[in-house]
Amino acid sequence: MSLLKPPRLRPGDTIAVVCPAGPVVPIERIAAGVSRLESRGYRVKVGRNAAGRHGHLAGTDAARLDDLNGFLRDPDVRMILAARGGYGTPRLLEGVDYAAVRRDPKWVAGYSDITALQMALLAKTGLVTVSGPMAAVEFAAGPDPFTEDHFWRLVTGDPSAWEIRNPPGRPTVALRSGSAEGVLLGGCLSLVAALVGTPYLPDTGDALLVLEDIHEHWHRVDRMLMQLRLAGRLGGLAGLVLGQFTNCRAAEPGDPGLGLAEIAGEVAAGTAFPIVAGFDYGHEARKVSLPWGVRARLDADDGSLRLLESPVA
Repeated sequence: MSLLKPPRLRPGDTIAVVCPAGPVVPIERIAAGVSRLESRGYRVKVGRNAAGRHGHLAGTDAARLDDLNGFLRDPDVRMILAARGGYGTPRLLEGVDYAAVRRDPKWVAGYSDITALQMALLAKTGLVTVSGPMAAVEFAAGPDPFTEDHFWRLVTGDPSAWEIRNPPGRPTVALRSGSAEGVLLGGCLSLVAALVGTPYLPDTGDALLVLEDIHEHWHRVDRMLMQLRLAGRLGGLAGLVLGQFTNCRAAEPGDPGLGLAEIAGEVAAGTAFPIVAGFDYGHEARKVSLPWGVRARLDADDGSLRLLESPVA
């Protein structure tokens, strides 16, 4: 499947804010995020169901899907930006208007639970999406300058954003040396693992798989990585990039369980691809943004990713 690349975002373009997963609390965070986006010269539309609540979801599946598909079909919208993650995006995948995506490619931005939508869009349409800050999270709080700068450079087509590495003073660790080229895929590990066996996870052969997560016990991280291995999703990788595993810990205080480096090394035993850990990507205020679907080069020893093609049309 050929890639669908969205046009670069331009000042004056319209950004649509949606809540495909969990509810925003307090709801005023949406307005704060909108204000930040407008201060950068963008017009903003907010989903009519964005303030909804249905248990642990931001409204019913039908309401959340109505907002998402409405903006996918709206020719004025050039980016769909998630308000937050949480849980609920996988419940929408069967009803997404993939035909509208093919007719009018546009940016779909977010991370965490939004991983499910981004991987599905790539698998079903070839759309390049961006894993980056969200409206009611980073933009509402006033994003870290490094985070905001890299995000806007990437979606506006600035080639200076193609060199992706941690900010100064934030070293990575090469768990397995080497360099490799492949397609950038991944996101939140728990969402990637949940898509295994469905038609919504792209082919991981020849991929540079980037993974992160939050609030998980190490044995669960082990289980999810092992699921990827047993499903044949690790054997053909070009490389593995481990981002930030925020607030991940052993299940019991004082438990001398395995840590991330040990788990990754053991799960990836028998493979030869380079592995780097400590990449500034994930549930952290300061992070890089990543365009899923484009080819890149990983240098594990240098701790860098270099895009080999433009993420924009």
